[in-house]
Amino acid sequence: MENVLNRIFHPKSIAVIGASEVPGKAAERRTRSLIEGGYKGKIFLINPKREKLFNRKAYPSILDINDEVDLVMVVIPPKFISQAVKDSVKMGAKGIVIITAGLGETGEEGKKIEAEILEIANKKGARIIGPNCSGMFSASANMNLLGVPPIKKGPLSIIAQSGNIIDSLTHYANLRGLGFSNIISAGNAIGVKFHEYFEYLNQDKDTKVILTYMEGIKEGDKLVEVAREVSKNKPIVALKVGRSKAGARAAASHTGSLAGDDAIVDAAFRQAGILRVFNVDEMFDIATCFSGLPLPKGKRVAILSEGGGDNSVAADNAEKYGLDVPIIPESTQEKIKPYLLKGMPASNPIDYGGTAEENPDMINKVANVLMEEDLIDSIYITGFFGGFKEIIASHVGELEEKTSNELARLVHEYKKPIVVHTSFANEPIHSLEILKENGIFVTPSSDRAAFALSYMSKFSLNKDKLKKSSLLKKDGNAPDKAKELINKVKGAKRANFLETEARELLEFYNIKLPKAVLVRTQDEAVKAVQEIGEPTAFKIVSPEIVHKSDVGGVLLNIKSENEARDAFDLIIENAQKVSPASRILGILVSPMARKGQECIIGMVRNPQFGPVVMFGIGGIFVEVFKDVSFRVIPPTDIDVDEMVKEIKGYPLLTGIRGEAAKDIDALKDIIIKISKMAIENPEIKEIDLNPVIVHEKGASIVDARIII
Repeated sequence: MENVLNRIFHPKSIAVIGASEVPGKAAERRTRSLIEGGYKGKIFLINPKREKLFNRKAYPSILDINDEVDLVMVVIPPKFISQAVKDSVKMGAKGIVIITAGLGETGEEGKKIEAEILEIANKKGARIIGPNCSGMFSASANMNLLGVPPIKKGPLSIIAQSGNIIDSLTHYANLRGLGFSNIISAGNAIGVKFHEYFEYLNQDKDTKVILTYMEGIKEGDKLVEVAREVSKNKPIVALKVGRSKAGARAAASHTGSLAGDDAIVDAAFRQAGILRVFNVDEMFDIATCFSGLPLPKGKRVAILSEGGGDNSVAADNAEKYGLDVPIIPESTQEKIKPYLLKGMPASNPIDYGGTAEENPDMINKVANVLMEEDLIDSIYITGFFGGFKEIIASHVGELEEKTSNELARLVHEYKKPIVVHTSFANEPIHSLEILKENGIFVTPSSDRAAFALSYMSKFSLNKDKLKKSSLLKKDGNAPDKAKELINKVKGAKRANFLETEARELLEFYNIKLPKAVLVRTQDEAVKAVQEIGEPTAFKIVSPEIVHKSDVGGVLLNIKSENEARDAFDLIIENAQKVSPASRILGILVSPMARKGQECIIGMVRNPQFGPVVMFGIGGIFVEVFKDVSFRVIPPTDIDVDEMVKEIKGYPLLTGIRGEAAKDIDALKDIIIKISKMAIENPEIKEIDLNPVIVHEKGASIVDARIII
């Protein structure tokens, strides 16, 4: 089925409202790049003050055009935008690219204009790109609305909120010899959202790699859903700013977007298979690799160099980024040893120093053996290849060129990637140019070589993981009793559930809790302690008291009749200091939780991603180290497994220092059921189960807090 954005990226006609010939103006540059970019469709230039522009007829208004208009680019002051959009949709425009800035990113007045034009466009099914954007580029349509010099065609597509970032990226790509199939400046993204661009680019046969620069995220849950599907086919490489407080301020002032909790952004990207980078160099290193190299099947890398020092640095970098440097089987080592100095090990990393500098063909011999070895997924060459002719002798340069051609052939034949770190990477050396022309990544940084290779491995493994994962279904309906309970709390004009109500709601979702009894008198308290028959916890129940411990509303290890009576009186006395007696509903008596490991499980509705589930180890790990993990709801089964395993305190669950392993499956079960509860009850804003004590068998929820 044709994507609805296809008519925007391949319009049969384009109108430019605000077209200009004044050199240097935003409108002039974009009008010129459209005309001179080779676009074959009809172009209509709109400017009421001119009869001709660029030797073409100029129209006073778009309404004066006696023809169909597919796409409109608007470059006029904000006060005229609404009328321009009205006229464009009246002409049947499918897309409206609004370059104009000074709208939603500047304050409430600008946001009002944005809301108005969005409503106008939506009524007629027109899609808005921007505002506050730089334009767009479609290589297959020869359409350049960016106002930048001719853009090389290639396999990359970029979606960015920042116009100046696009200018920088197109220039940077040109220096690296990379080209684009599509470039989209999303700007304030009030109309077409990032996930819609992802869907379009996933279907675009010319796009091999999707790059994106994000300042704020809208409809993040949908973005995760779509990106998860796209990442099964194509890599999405994202530079998301706003990690620091200063970065968040800059992003907010630039796009009018929420920067969001970066920990949640990180988790959402991992969940969706999005590869997050933190600077432009990382972005293009990875883009270069994905554009020109086959994907590795896994993360096992062989490291080669003419020196032990470079090998050691490379091995450290590889392991830092999660790559494995396995010991090569003895049989394969024996095949490699003839190409090394006598006595040199061939276990991995491999040092061909003393042989390859004068005869670089030794590198090919070793690489060929490794390409045939199933235990190796990729090859990482480090050192000073390309500089042998300067260091050894000039005639070696020709041999290096032959080696480069052979390495390129091996990559093509065996479908395994090679990356090359060399201190000569930035010099105009023909042997290195041969590697680059054949898609092999060449870099002056050992660290960057390992980083790029690790992201290729990560994407390859993610593809398989995403295809195998099972998503928690989100089409269920909340139990009738759950809806009734929520309506009861809303009817009482309360946001906080009482603990008794929270327990009731959890039980509707088969989340098991320890037995508890609500008592209203001393005698009932004594009876409850006797029936439970083990040490108990007393907790106040009142809509006026949320933080029970802070007001002396919790007492532990109550065992005897006298202790029960004293505890009841003391808690009621403390509660009456902060709450009217009529608002004190009683005391909840429950057995003390069995020994185990404290954890925390929660849910919060994030403004960018919707409901997000959280897990962490309790106590000091969550309070001091913030050792928690997040996943956007709905998670997959693999998401739930990974969010438990990725916290630093995970070894406490598997058993250390003689402790038995805990029931991790019980924790996963609670996480899944809390996620289901969040999906089926959008009124719930927050769930906090803290602590959840996990035992060798089962888990006990000690305290539950729910906010609507």
